Amino acid sequence: MAKQRGSGIVEAARGVSDVQGKFQNLGDKFFTGYEKSLEAKKKKEEANKAIQGRANTLMSGFKNDVDVAKFKPEDQRLITGKAIALRNEYADLANQAAKIEDKTGSSYLELVDGMNRVKGVMVNMKNNIDNLAATKAEYGENIVRGNYSDAGRNDMALAQGLVMLEYPIGGVDELGNLTWSDEGAGDFNMQDYRLPFAVATDVAVNIGTLATEAENKAAPYDELQKGAKKQQIANMLSNPDVLASFMAEGELGSFNFDDLDPDDPASKQIVIDRVATAIFDTAENAAGKKQKTNSGKDNRSDFERKYDKAVSGVRNSFKARVPFYPTKNVKAIPSGDDEWIVKEFDTKEQVWITVDGTRNTLEGLIGLIPLI
Repeated sequence: MAKQRGSGIVEAARGVSDVQGKFQNLGDKFFTGYEKSLEAKKKKEEANKAIQGRANTLMSGFKNDVDVAKFKPEDQRLITGKAIALRNEYADLANQAAKIEDKTGSSYLELVDGMNRVKGVMVNMKNNIDNLAATKAEYGENIVRGNYSDAGRNDMALAQGLVMLEYPIGGVDELGNLTWSDEGAGDFNMQDYRLPFAVATDVAVNIGTLATEAENKAAPYDELQKGAKKQQIANMLSNPDVLASFMAEGELGSFNFDDLDPDDPASKQIVIDRVATAIFDTAENAAGKKQKTNSGKDNRSDFERKYDKAVSGVRNSFKARVPFYPTKNVKAIPSGDDEWIVKEFDTKEQVWITVDGTRNTLEGLIGLIPLI
């Protein structure tokens, strides 16, 4: 279900461009900015991988009989000191309240409120401590198992989890929340922390099941079936965390969306369209093979089979208005209502450049295929 990719088109595409004139750079400003967004995405994912590697190394230093969530001496001193201060504050308020005879007066009630506040802080601090122990253990276990996604959306959760695992508690705020402050992870507290989300393996398996189902189809999906399948895929990808995992580079082997910016609202629909198109292509190809098996020997050459498959892919992409790759270094991107911009990757300059102007017909896009 990965994007269609071919081989050796750069020189052929450049030859076509030379015939028709110099490269046209229409839209390059937009794509330069877009590619910078993709660079930022990749850097975030690389940073998240580094964090997980560092946490994994840290975890490997623990013996099996050592409690990963055990508090450090600095933690014990901090919590003990805070508990003593709260106990002393409570005792002082209680002593003041005991000396007041009128138990209905405002002075007495203010002291009782103060005592309840101190008690609440103590209870909240204890809950934070219990949660920290459980969170550190769960974070460490999932790091070792490689369960967490490297998606950029996970950056703060991964970084803050590593801070809690590696460093002592930074402080206790006035509400009893445990707090930390780190240059990379920022200022955060136990109450607001959320564990990182996992790699979307389960959803990938479910989509793989749809692909397997498509491989066994005796006939292509009709329009009604396509609509139902597309909605099914959209439901699977409705969780933003699952979508982010899908778009993380190389995280789910069969999927590749490294050309999409996760912060672009349009990316979600493009992911859905690409997955759906791949499944529909699989069903169409499977049905074609079954028909040829039933009717007799397929006498097409290897080139003809590849060409027919490429035409089918272009046709589906054209209908769905989603970007597609006739080959590894050429992409066609929908623009406006009926135009497609054709781009090629300049391996020397490491940038995408517009070639051959724009195309606005299915036949024009199919015309890219002979260059494979």
